[in-house]
Amino acid sequence: MTIYAADGTTKLNKSGLTGKTTDVPATQATVNEDIYQTYNYDPYRDNFSTFEGERRLLYKAGQVINKSAIDDLYAPATIASISPATGAAAGGTPVTIRGSHFGGATGATVGGNALTSFAVVNDSTITGTTAAHTAGATNVVVTDDSGSVTATNAFTFV
Repeated sequence: MTIYAADGTTKLNKSGLTGKTTDVPATQATVNEDIYQTYNYDPYRDNFSTFEGERRLLYKAGQVINKSAIDDLYAPATIASISPATGAAAGGTPVTIRGSHFGGATGATVGGNALTSFAVVNDSTITGTTAAHTAGATNVVVTDDSGSVTATNAFTFV
């Protein structure tokens, strides 16, 4: 599923959608413009009522929604693996992080240092290059608009 602004072409991540709302009380927000969603067809879950790429109105301008409804649209990222899992302490190791819900990812670190050439390839793949770090096991962290997720001791500098 993808969320779009009223123009139908601008994809909205969680912070983008939140930016299209105005707080009412602390737990609710008023939608400032029409928000649409599209679906990816899944024959195992759909009963053929939703077609691939079909766009439908999700929230109408002026509608008051619970902020938790926005959270429900954007699942937090998960890290399944990093490959390779070891690299030179001098840095320069190209890595691939696999997981899920990377669409809103804004950065990734290995050992606390940002990956250079960071790229979100798709919703399940991030690529980048490690920076220099002292030898030892380090955490891999992916940051997105829902927060950050950590794979503890997932990459070892040698």
